[in-house]
Amino acid sequence: MTQPELSTHPVSLFWEAARRFPDHGAACEYDSEGRLIGRIGFYALSQRVRSLAASLAGRFAPGARIALSAANTIDHVTAYLAIQSAGMVWVPLNPSNGPQLNAAALKRVEADLVLAGPAEAQALAPLCPDVELIAADGPPAPGFEPVLRKPEDTMAIKFTGGSTGEPKGVVQSNRSVMANIINMADRFGSDDTPVFLACSPLTHGASHFVLPTLARAGRLVLLHKPDPNLILRLLRDEAVTESFMAPTLILRLCALVDRPVAAPALKRIIYGAAPMPADQLLRAQRVFGPRLAGLYGQTEAPMTIAAITESELAEPRLANSVGKAGRLCETAILGSEGEALPPGQTGEIAVKGPLLMDGYLGDAARTRDTLRRGWLHTGDLGHLDREGYLFITGRASDMLISGGYNIHPAEVEAALLTLPGIDEACAFAVPDRQWGERLEAAITPMRGQDLDAARILVLARELLGPVKTPKAIHVLPRLPRNPVGKVTRSSVRSVIYPPQQDERSTGR
Repeated sequence: MTQPELSTHPVSLFWEAARRFPDHGAACEYDSEGRLIGRIGFYALSQRVRSLAASLAGRFAPGARIALSAANTIDHVTAYLAIQSAGMVWVPLNPSNGPQLNAAALKRVEADLVLAGPAEAQALAPLCPDVELIAADGPPAPGFEPVLRKPEDTMAIKFTGGSTGEPKGVVQSNRSVMANIINMADRFGSDDTPVFLACSPLTHGASHFVLPTLARAGRLVLLHKPDPNLILRLLRDEAVTESFMAPTLILRLCALVDRPVAAPALKRIIYGAAPMPADQLLRAQRVFGPRLAGLYGQTEAPMTIAAITESELAEPRLANSVGKAGRLCETAILGSEGEALPPGQTGEIAVKGPLLMDGYLGDAARTRDTLRRGWLHTGDLGHLDREGYLFITGRASDMLISGGYNIHPAEVEAALLTLPGIDEACAFAVPDRQWGERLEAAITPMRGQDLDAARILVLARELLGPVKTPKAIHVLPRLPRNPVGKVTRSSVRSVIYPPQQDERSTGR
């Protein structure tokens, strides 16, 4: 694939591939029971996209906001491509968010139309009566030409996972999406013909791999649900070369096998959504070989603030790094006064360049606070080494002050994960009359392990010292996650201290 220009419209990559490779397979779809639903080639997919795009263009003007909620299906891919081809704004709604949250997002975005799969339409109907099923098999529209809007025009409005507070609508331009495609090609290459396993939602991170895959005449393997046993089978049977997964899903796969996975075509599994601790990375590399790669991004700067390749992650010294910045993303570490910090010093990670969002929907004040002097302030803390590799140490907003000391929960979690038998850890703050805030932590055991909270506290104190050792350790069977697979400190705290127990949480 020839490296595209930043001014290229993202969806034009699909149309060029469909013109050049009409007979190539474009996608296949498996349901939650592992049954093959169907396959489609580039020519047939392009005809479906053209038909739906023409229908949308006949009803709405360019720039109309079209929401889309569906499982990972061929119809979903058709609608995703058609919305862009009609010159309209894609508003993805993750079905896992639930109808209430998605209905609130629709109200905020003032969507002109909601397209959904059958199950998603049924869930949304009581709160959004105008929802329509994706009509991917409409009449032919041979005369329709894609409406390719300008690079600065809005391509998508995406709602964040909402780890704290109400989710924010992030406005992304065609230029931002194209910058991400170029950055990924720079770091992971673009000369092969990929087979991409889409087992995470197309309404979330997996969407960023649709156009890069199709642009190289590649094939999408679409899963309705991320069933670990099915994933392991399809890695082999569909000759998958790439996939994108949250670390939690990768670890679920590792728990099912006790020997290296037989997937000869597999080149890399890219993880995102959360960092992967070094010990978990080693477990995954034992199962999948040196095929783990990583991406670091935010909805505000999608996917490729930094990327680390599988060969880089095979180096032990880089196991905790998220990689280097993409070509179209400048990264800096800023101090408390906004000054650039030298390598090795920890500060807030800030980025600039065409990858950045335009702003938050209807929230000029929040936009000004996040985008300052051309830099997007990520809210993440980290440092760069002398070679330009980025290391994340936590969230600025997560920092707590206990007894006058600043404590970063991520540092505490990293230490806990080095202790035997601990699978996951989440440190969090609890209001406290004596300390202001007190540090506690929840941990989960590895398979077949029993954890003694008192013993863990003793070991933690040896690693962390008295200030950074949690005041309490809670052993849970699993950590709660939000719809996109992230563990949030607030949800973990709510499990241990439900809202009705607020007095207890402030009384120590």
